Amino acid sequence: MRGIPYDDKFLILLYDKMLYFKSHYIYPSQKTLLKWLLTRGGLDVSIRTLNRYLRQLQNRQIIGRIRRLKHHPGKGMEFNTTLYGIGFLGLKRLVQIGSMTFDDFRAWLKNSAPFRARQSKKQEKGLAPTDKGFYKDARSLGGIVTECIK
Repeated sequence: MRGIPYDDKFLILLYDKMLYFKSHYIYPSQKTLLKWLLTRGGLDVSIRTLNRYLRQLQNRQIIGRIRRLKHHPGKGMEFNTTLYGIGFLGLKRLVQIGSMTFDDFRAWLKNSAPFRARQSKKQEKGLAPTDKGFYKDARSLGGIVTECIK
């Protein structure tokens, strides 16, 4: 992969790994990403340079990144690996360099949800919008008050 710009190397690598894992996103650690880039892309960089490259790709909307954090009551914040996905401009670039066909591009867009539309697994407190609790027939606050007075 000599002579290929680093952003294309990242795109080809991410797309290849997403196809391998049969997913529209991956979440490797920084060390794993560096190992993949060295073995598959021939790019030997430090972690700081890797983060700089990824930030540039994210700023140009070629890839999307979501940091995964957990709030542990005893330990504080726990950092997990970052979630990576290819953005629309990155998919378009993959079609331009020939790593993806236009039919694959359309199928990818059709079968994927928006990257930021990822729902949290944490269940919200309170009643669900479909469950009205004790006052199933009440349509307004005044209806609840008149029911309590009766």
